[in-house]
Order: sequence, then C-alpha cells, then structure tokens
Amino acid sequence: MKTSSFQNYPIPVFLNTIVILVCSTLYFVLLRAASTTESNLLLIVYGFSFAIVMIPVYSLIHEAEHNMLYPNAWWNNTIGRWLCTLFIVSFTFFKHCHLRHHKKNRTDIEIWELYFEDQVKWRRYGNLYLMMIGLGYLSLWCTVILYAIWPSLVYHPYFQKHKEIAGFLEGSNQEGKVQAMRWESWVVILFQIVLFLLLHLSFKAWIVLYLMHGFLWSSQNYVNHAFSPRDIINGAHNLKIPLWLKPIYLNFNVHLAHHQNPTIPWIHLPKFIKSGPERISFFKNYLRLWKGPKLTHEGNPVVIEDLPLT
Repeated sequence: MKTSSFQNYPIPVFLNTIVILVCSTLYFVLLRAASTTESNLLLIVYGFSFAIVMIPVYSLIHEAEHNMLYPNAWWNNTIGRWLCTLFIVSFTFFKHCHLRHHKKNRTDIEIWELYFEDQVKWRRYGNLYLMMIGLGYLSLWCTVILYAIWPSLVYHPYFQKHKEIAGFLEGSNQEGKVQAMRWESWVVILFQIVLFLLLHLSFKAWIVLYLMHGFLWSSQNYVNHAFSPRDIINGAHNLKIPLWLKPIYLNFNVHLAHHQNPTIPWIHLPKFIKSGPERISFFKNYLRLWKGPKLTHEGNPVVIEDLPLT
C-alpha cells in the first residue's frame, strides 16, 4: 500500500485486533461447548454460531492478503497465518489465489454462474452447485493435505483439467511459495491435532461445526461477483445487507468498492460507494445464484497483470 493510503485511510489496527481476539476466543469456546453437549439441537446452534464467527475471520484474512490487517509486515503475515490456521488453509496459498482472482476476475477461467453455448450445461450446473454446497471449502482442506504430504500432486493433470482450478493454481508452483505452503499446511494439521488433545474435542462436533462453516462460506463466496459485468475491475457488486450484519461482514459485501480500491482498508470502503438502484440485495443475489448458471455471449475481458493490489 502506498504511504498516502496509510495517511488518508489508516488501517483500523485496534478494531482489527478486537475482532481477532473475540473471534479467536469464540472459536475455542464453541468447539469445546459443541464437544460437551449431548443435544443435537444445541450442536446445530453451536455450528451455526461457529459459521457466523468465521465470516469476520475470512474478512480479516482478506485484509491480510492485501497487507491491510496491520501496517507492520511481520504482524500482518503472522496474524494472517493464525487466522488461516483457524480456517484450515495455507495463508500463502490463500493469498496467491486471491491476488490471482483480482487479476483474472470475470474472465473465462473465473465465471462460475455463466456458461457458453459450446459447454455442457449440466456440467456447469454441477460445478456451481458442488462448489456452493461445500466443495469450494473442502478443496482447501485438500490443498492442505497435498501440500503437506505431496505438493506435486496439486499440479496433477487431473486438477488442471478444471479451468477454474487451473486458473487459481497458475503461478503457485514457484519453489519459495511451495515451501511456504508446505510448512504452513503442516502447522494447520498439527494445530488441529493439538486442539483435539488439549480440549478433548469430539470428532462429531468438530466435523459438524466445520461442515456448517464450509457450507455457509462456499455458498456465499461468489455472491459478490455473481451476474456482475464481465470486467476485471468492475466485475463485482456493492451488495446491501441488513444493518445488524454489517459488524459481521466488515464491509466485505461492498466488494465492488474493494475491487476498485484494493489498497483501501475495509473500514473506509463505504466512502467509495454510491447509493442507488444499482445496489442490489445480498440475499436477492444469493438466491439468484441458487437458480443456476446463465448462458452468456459476453467476451473475455482484457487481463490487467500490473494491478496495484498490496
């Protein structure tokens, strides 16, 4: 981020820290509580609460990916890795995929809710729905396991056949990145093992909480882009959400403002949006996404490789 951005739009360090502490505490509390209850109803309540807590966790991981969680690079990356450990993903891998997303947004290799005439329609429906019901999140677990045990398998032709997956993986096989992703993945795995031992977690409770989180994250992960213009920078929405949800999403719903200003911290993004009929409801677009992919005849937008993203 440029110095002028720090001066005019400072990172909300104190607020970020409070959110991190609250979410980290609730993470342990909910896992422990879910492991000690015998009520399936309570387990579902804990699971839903866990999924909600992980929304701001993801929003702050996103800030760390753009070097906007803390002004100090070491703190930014260290806390980013901590949050990714809770999320069960390598920070280096997640950051790579997200920055690739900014450069390839709404291109042919990154459109989940659209299909072309030469594509098999039912496969496009399958891709979208599998991603939304949780495969999008579980694929992150897959990368953690593969990077920890056998990194070269991540780049197997099987994964390269899927153009969206291949698009995210492109450029991630650099030696330095692979080494970082490998040790981060081992930290994620070892952390979960230690967590089970220290908190005496129930596997049933753990898997229920994480699967509910995975469904919620996967099903809405693309809603900020779905049916937006096929444009690298402007291919996103500033979605409207109820007032009570704003402290949870940390302005992640005003995603067009972020793509237009990727070096501006989350707290300042509302200053860059315009009110009007073009601002659609988050829930309306979410439901629209569940209706399935739409046929498109729009061309591939021009890729911008030198976007200032951090």
